[in-house]
Amino acid sequence: MHRFFDSKAFALLISFVIAVGLFFVVNQAKLGNPNARDNQANQQLTSTTTKQIEVPLQLNVNSSKYFVVGYPEKVKVQLKGPAALVTTTANTRNFKVMADLSELGPGKHQVRLQQTGLNSDLKATIKPAKINVNIQKRETKVFPVEVEYDKNQIATGYKVTRVDQDLQKVSVTGPADEMQRIEKVLAKVNLTKELRKSTKQTTVIDAVDAQGKTVNVIISPSTTEVKLVVEKNNELENKAE
Repeated sequence: MHRFFDSKAFALLISFVIAVGLFFVVNQAKLGNPNARDNQANQQLTSTTTKQIEVPLQLNVNSSKYFVVGYPEKVKVQLKGPAALVTTTANTRNFKVMADLSELGPGKHQVRLQQTGLNSDLKATIKPAKINVNIQKRETKVFPVEVEYDKNQIATGYKVTRVDQDLQKVSVTGPADEMQRIEKVLAKVNLTKELRKSTKQTTVIDAVDAQGKTVNVIISPSTTEVKLVVEKNNELENKAE
């Protein structure tokens, strides 16, 4: 027996036992308690948290009769509830924030915002809670389209002899206040260099007020094709002779 304890086999056995013990000690420290890890994960998923996001504001209004002006396009929403649900909702944004104007007529109103489609386990705080809106009657009128271009961009000795456009009139729709501001409807031809030959462009149509500022209305069609026919100014040549 004494020889066995002094033998090489006994030394190898002791080394193996120590190695196995160290393996379990090290790996238990690395991996930790599986139950503890699961409990920690569950706590993270079910713990209460808050997150603020920005979402588009939707209006419930009879858009065939009214235009609404003065409202924010987006509002902030603070979500509070289980962390996993807050994170999912913030990523998917599968709910709506609405202003119900269905029972309101023309004029200025203050309305409270509402959310719909949000999980019942979440609490939502909308900022702002109320908004001011201006409901106006929807108007549609037909306007002639005037072509405008910078005459200084026509080269010396040349002139525009004809202006061709594929649209003479357009339909303009907007709130009553904006419609009253319209002075004229323009198709502006953008000339970036002196012109010595005819040019054709697809031009955006704008409604402008008396100061030349764009009026916020809907124009249909919104573009037109304009051709400036440019020729030599023979009148100037004849005078020179």
